[in-house]
Amino acid sequence: MKVYFTASSSGSHKDDRENYLRMLQVIKSSKHLITNPYYAAMLESQGRNREEGGEVGEADDVFETLRKKISFSDCVVAEISTPSTSLGIQIEYALGNKIPVLCLFKNGSNGDLPLMVRDYKNPLLVKQAYTSENITSILKKFFTNVPKTRIKFNMFISYELDRYLSYLSKQNRIPKSEVVRELLQDKMKTDKGYSS
Repeated sequence: MKVYFTASSSGSHKDDRENYLRMLQVIKSSKHLITNPYYAAMLESQGRNREEGGEVGEADDVFETLRKKISFSDCVVAEISTPSTSLGIQIEYALGNKIPVLCLFKNGSNGDLPLMVRDYKNPLLVKQAYTSENITSILKKFFTNVPKTRIKFNMFISYELDRYLSYLSKQNRIPKSEVVRELLQDKMKTDKGYSS
């Protein structure tokens, strides 16, 4: 699996670097590819120095480079304990492209999370407090639950169904496709005759 790892670049404290490295090591030891060049290089250098991260491109195309890396990835893991506008942009870009995101924050820092992150609802977004003791199990559980592939499915519906889907979409502030997905997932969970 291709995993895009990101964290606040201002998280330069030794504890932050150690947490980032621990997460990167779990990703790599689980045989996943780290697609963010900065953090892939940080893992190789074992985080001895924040400046030892890899190159992501010239200043005017950093976003384009990272955007491509996110699009290439199966999921995103973001350490969000230190607030960052850049992190928010990367997370939103991934979610907008239907890429699952795991937002990790240090246990006890939930009250310090920005309201936009704490209260944001999206079925592709998982927010999880962590400690050094449970980070491995959290990451492995997330990777197990990430869909391996996504299938595009088209269907014809009546105008009445479209109006109802539009209504549900506006009520829940999610795309119509997500409404259909949630309805099917709910039905699948309660269908005793179905086994996956």
